[in-house]
Amino acid sequence: MQRPLRFLSRFATTLLLASGTVGCTTATEQIAKRETPPRPYSRIFNATYEEVEIALKQAMLRYSHKVDNTEAGIFETDYVRGDARFVAPHKVEKYPPGYRYRLIVRLVRGRKGSKETIKVQITKRPEIQRDFFTTPQETTTDGFEEQVILYRIYRELILNRAVARATEKANKKNMEEELP
Repeated sequence: MQRPLRFLSRFATTLLLASGTVGCTTATEQIAKRETPPRPYSRIFNATYEEVEIALKQAMLRYSHKVDNTEAGIFETDYVRGDARFVAPHKVEKYPPGYRYRLIVRLVRGRKGSKETIKVQITKRPEIQRDFFTTPQETTTDGFEEQVILYRIYRELILNRAVARATEKANKKNMEEELP
C-alpha cells in the first residue's frame, strides 16, 4: 500500500515541476518575441533605383503613405484598418477588433559587379489596440502580404521593361520606314 502512494506522490511532483518549467519557458519566449522586431522580407532586384522606386509606388497604390522619402529610400504607410486590410485569397480571416498595421519599406542601393542592384526590405508591424487608453499589443505577421508586394514590384519591373522594348522596336521600325 505504501508503494503506490509513493509512486503517485513522485508522479504528481514531477508533473508539477514539468508544467512549471514549461510555463516559464513559454513566458520567456513570449517576452523575447515581443522584444525582437519582426524580420523584414526582402528581395534584390537588378535594376536602377528609379525603376525600382517607380515599380514600388505602382505596387503600393492602394496604401496611403505617411512617409515618402526618396533620397533616404524609406516608404511608410499610414495605419491600415478596417476594410482596407489585406486578406489572403486562400484564407478567410476574421481580424480581432482594433487590429491595424503599418508597412515600412526600405530601398538599399548596392552593386553586383558593374551593375546596380536594389534591395527592397518590407516590414509589417501589426498590432491590436483594445481600447483608447491601453497601449497597442504587437502581434506577428504571416508574411504573405509582404511577399505579395515584392512579387508586384517584380511584375511591374518586367512589364516596364517589356513596354520599353516594344516602344524601342516600334520606333526603330518607324525610323526605317521613313528613310528613302
